[in-house]
Amino acid sequence: MKKIISLILALFLFAGINVFAVEQDIVDIASGNPDFSILVAALQEAELVEALKGEGPFTVFAPTDAAFAALLADLGVSASYLLGHPQLAEILTYHVVSGKVMSTDLVDGMTPATLNGETITIDLDSGVKVNDSNVIAADIEASNGVIHVIDKVLIPSDFVLYPTVVDIAVNNSGFSVLVAALQKAGLVGALQGAGPFTVFAPTDAAFTDLLTQLGVSAEYLLNHPQLAEILTYHVVSGKVMSTDLVDGMTAETLNGEEITVDLDGGVKINESNVIIADLEAGNGVVHVIDKVLIPSDFVLYPTIVDVALNNPDFSILVAALQKAGLVDALLGDGPFTVFAPTNAAFEALLEALGITAEDLLAQPDLAKVLLFHVIPGKVMSSDLTDGLMAATLNGQEVTFTEGSWFIQDAEIIAVDIETGNGVIHVINKVIIPSNFTYVPQDDGNGLPDTSDNNALGFALIALMAGLGLAVVSSKKRVAKQS
Repeated sequence: MKKIISLILALFLFAGINVFAVEQDIVDIASGNPDFSILVAALQEAELVEALKGEGPFTVFAPTDAAFAALLADLGVSASYLLGHPQLAEILTYHVVSGKVMSTDLVDGMTPATLNGETITIDLDSGVKVNDSNVIAADIEASNGVIHVIDKVLIPSDFVLYPTVVDIAVNNSGFSVLVAALQKAGLVGALQGAGPFTVFAPTDAAFTDLLTQLGVSAEYLLNHPQLAEILTYHVVSGKVMSTDLVDGMTAETLNGEEITVDLDGGVKINESNVIIADLEAGNGVVHVIDKVLIPSDFVLYPTIVDVALNNPDFSILVAALQKAGLVDALLGDGPFTVFAPTNAAFEALLEALGITAEDLLAQPDLAKVLLFHVIPGKVMSSDLTDGLMAATLNGQEVTFTEGSWFIQDAEIIAVDIETGNGVIHVINKVIIPSNFTYVPQDDGNGLPDTSDNNALGFALIALMAGLGLAVVSSKKRVAKQS
């Protein structure tokens, strides 16, 4: 009897609710109390408002906003995620019993069925508990039933927080790059399928480390033609929990390649560490890893052009290739070996010639210069020998000198940058073929002015001759290398 009296007193104190206002239905009472704002929003989102405004009668075990806040903190999700959850209606109907069950009708150990289909358990030992929640205010009567206020949200046994492995990633800020990659590769729909899937999910920090190691941007990686192959290398068919792993086991990924499990000193997948295990989803499980797994057939730069485009030190070279119309050729199958001058190499040439980059790019023989830097086939640094002569796509030969390795008079300063269609060696000087004819800017009157007033122009011609370049005006050749 004392228990019932205390519950009734709590009822009067709870949020100022008038127990005699039975002219209001259950939804009206909840809507009029700010402590039920999340519950009301959930009922609206799940489209249960009209059902609970029906004749009933219903008994509702109503969680407060504080109860919902505690649940969200415990699950690590936002209110918007919970309100958008496909099982939201099942959660809410798990709080509703058909009929009007007052606190005086409750019996210790009783298990009434909810509208969800599952039963709840009443425990009257030390207060009134529904499952593991406490009734903190009882017998709030409505025109179509009664409300009992509880301090915890009741969760049905078949509730799955994350319906798919994608939901785990989408609802964790530490997987933003992974989510962007899945979207870019068009794999979201596949991983929302029935599965089951086991996903080894790299964190944003893992992707950051990879980008630093590769020296590329996130944008470059997300647009890489092998992006889907990288991602599917992180997915195994079936639901493999951490307890299923065996030291040395190999598992085939959706990529087709295998990964290797190492249990010596923790859990490793290839070279990555599993830092969080067994995040279960409705269609599989996620294990969080600290390194991105890279399949063996991955090629960072599909073509030679990609290397140049993604290195700011080759911006002049790229502009020259575009101007000469050679980009598509170097995007071809090849293979090609390119000796790539840096921006500094081009700038040294421009300074020596006293011209601008625009002047150089306007040269009609620009393609001859560029092709003089390209050898057909894939020639690695280990293939070079002292005195080796190789024909270029220009048609003329270049000669290699041992030491620090020189091609003509240009030093090779970086070697063996491999691509899908060849290799690049970086050089510190632009090499000029003998069949290049330089056309200087003039006044349109034929020969360049060699008067005292244009001594610089005359000196330029002499310098060009010294570099082995042929020099002509727009109308008449004045010097040519034989």
